Amino acid sequence: MENLNMFCYQCEMSAPNGCGSNGASVGTCGKDDNKARLQDIMVFGLKGLSAYREHLNELAPTATKEIDDVVNETLYFTLTNVNFNFDEHIAQLMKIGDAGVKAMDLLSEAHTSKFGIPTPVSVTQNKAEGKAILVSGHNLDMLGKLLEATKDKNINIYTHSEMLPAHGYPEFRKYSHLKGNIGKAWFDQAKLFKEFKGTIVVNTNCIVPPKANCEYLDRLYTYKIVGVEGAKKIENNNFNELIAQTLSLPDVDNFNSDDTLTTGHHYKTIFTLAPQILEAINSGKISQFFVIAGCDAPGKGGEYYREMAENLPNDCVIITSSCGKFRFNDIDFGVVEGTEIPRYLDLGQCNDSNGAVHIAMAVSAALNVPINDLPVSIVLSWMEQKAVIILLALFSLGIKGIYLGPKPPQFVNEDIFNFLSETFDLHLTGDAKEDLKDLLIKKSS
Repeated sequence: MENLNMFCYQCEMSAPNGCGSNGASVGTCGKDDNKARLQDIMVFGLKGLSAYREHLNELAPTATKEIDDVVNETLYFTLTNVNFNFDEHIAQLMKIGDAGVKAMDLLSEAHTSKFGIPTPVSVTQNKAEGKAILVSGHNLDMLGKLLEATKDKNINIYTHSEMLPAHGYPEFRKYSHLKGNIGKAWFDQAKLFKEFKGTIVVNTNCIVPPKANCEYLDRLYTYKIVGVEGAKKIENNNFNELIAQTLSLPDVDNFNSDDTLTTGHHYKTIFTLAPQILEAINSGKISQFFVIAGCDAPGKGGEYYREMAENLPNDCVIITSSCGKFRFNDIDFGVVEGTEIPRYLDLGQCNDSNGAVHIAMAVSAALNVPINDLPVSIVLSWMEQKAVIILLALFSLGIKGIYLGPKPPQFVNEDIFNFLSETFDLHLTGDAKEDLKDLLIKKSS
């Protein structure tokens, strides 16, 4: 009770009627509901930004001060009795978005500088053999260290979820024991990890917390900040225990699919196709680009994105990133008619979402058309913090007309959505075929 009384006294200092005044709920300390929710968005955005900053810190630790300054300022901003100005809340969100743009650009440069520029590659899907390690997460630096440590150990390395794009990097392709991809988006872990007979490493989010005494817990390893009760921890990049246990386990022999997935369409690689793409746009062979990307979540709502991708006209090109692509990346979309341009372009992980902006900016400059007037539609799936920082990054660049789903974040109420709708022309997804009609009409009118 003493702590509660102290807390409420602080609230009363900033709101005459104490907690709950002006429609605020307990804990918002005088902030009305809209400002409290805007601060929720800030915190979620900072979580995603901090994840990218941590990945970047492993590769280019001196490049993060400008990003860190925004993190520190925003945490100060979200103190209960610092700021009560709505417009300044929006401005702070745009600062977070701008920092997200910088973080993704820096991380992309760090990845390509160390591992080379990805190029398109066909990757085996759900086909595995021998002693094997399955790696899930986003941390490419960790994967590189693991590949070097397991070289000539008669161990095969397989990727899961957002590690799929690793296969596109030239430095990783030098390792013949990097074999293929197993599984789809992050939330299939419980079933997949149970079936996979080898060891498993989760090196970043997202992780499905395993139940106590689950069948794979004794084969599960975590890395750095990732932690699970009962799992083993890889410390100081020492993979000896992981290697020893992998060699002691039975061969993985129950994944025998002939399926393949395509990845490796980094925006710098797509730039090499710029003349062909511009000619295809000018000749009408490409009518529209659809950025269908984002963080996937369990449930049937995600089928919206597959339905939209399946129903796109043949003169439309799909640009994707993040784990949402696993809803439709098993489809062979072929090439643009009369060209060698793929209709499906996988930019990479969620932190590679900046690639879609770089492509749009290049097309905008080449055609001398404002970026929001380009034949580009953006349809995003929302799940967690990294999706929030990506959305804020797009807003900070002035990108409008985004469709977001399959449901809005819980911290977006009617007032905030109306503001985002009026300011950024934000839409919530509905029926895939009906939305597609609107998007195609909107861009062709």
